[in-house]
Amino acid sequence: MTQLVNSSKRFLVLGGSGKTGRRVVKQLRQKGEEVCGVSRTTTPAFHWHDSTHSWQQLLDGFDSVYVTYQPDLAIPRAADDIARLVVAARQAGVSHMVLLSGRGEKGAEEAEQVVADSGLHYHILRASWFYQNFSEGFLRDMIEAGEVALPCGDTPEPFIDAGDIAAAAVRCLTDPDIAAGLYEVTGPHLLTFKQCIGQIGAITGQPLSFADLSVDAMVDALTSAGFERDMVWLMGHLFSEVLDGRNSHTTDTLEKLLGRAPVSFSEYTNRAFAASSAEATFSKLSHIEEGAGQ
Repeated sequence: MTQLVNSSKRFLVLGGSGKTGRRVVKQLRQKGEEVCGVSRTTTPAFHWHDSTHSWQQLLDGFDSVYVTYQPDLAIPRAADDIARLVVAARQAGVSHMVLLSGRGEKGAEEAEQVVADSGLHYHILRASWFYQNFSEGFLRDMIEAGEVALPCGDTPEPFIDAGDIAAAAVRCLTDPDIAAGLYEVTGPHLLTFKQCIGQIGAITGQPLSFADLSVDAMVDALTSAGFERDMVWLMGHLFSEVLDGRNSHTTDTLEKLLGRAPVSFSEYTNRAFAASSAEATFSKLSHIEEGAGQ
């Protein structure tokens, strides 16, 4: 049974429709908290590069804000945008900010420092690749096509569940005993992209292969597919610089914050892909039965 807390605070989630943002909104509501999630498609809307609206007006009346930056804090203008947000938050009377940051990203550290120096009560959550990149992100189409082609397939990474990140953010937002500062959160195990694809293939029972790709070839493919320029730059940056083993270690931070072990990749794959595998099997069997009856 969900325990209702209702701290009488008002929470704003920037990126409320994103992988972690919508989960933060859901978990806060389950706790009985008053929360508003905003994005480019909501009313009111929020867009990092829209200068026609007042961020201060949007932030007015909220006590705490959860911040995710699109597409990633590693891009060059991110620190300036976060600095503008901090000014608007202070002017609006916001007292607390939780920032989702990228683990091992030097560019993101500038934005982190802006928040740390803001005078606001703050928490910074550093995370690496999400499990949900496979089911909700850019890899889903490749998986459905039967082949995932990426660089650095053998580099171990501490993949993490987006729901666990959201739970950590909610804990920081609602528990005044969590000390301000930087928290590096990871999943329980190191996995390579190739191993992840192998596990997904085993769960779905469908043919699924992994192909090593050069960074240049990946960038060309993303550009040809019509991805936004910032996203193409980010993927090139992540795979050419960040995915070099610097993040190849786990932490126990999430377990300390939540009082439980992080969700494993196996738990995630069973939840995210087992149902779709069952549906595909049912569809295939139905097709065979229909064919046999003709």
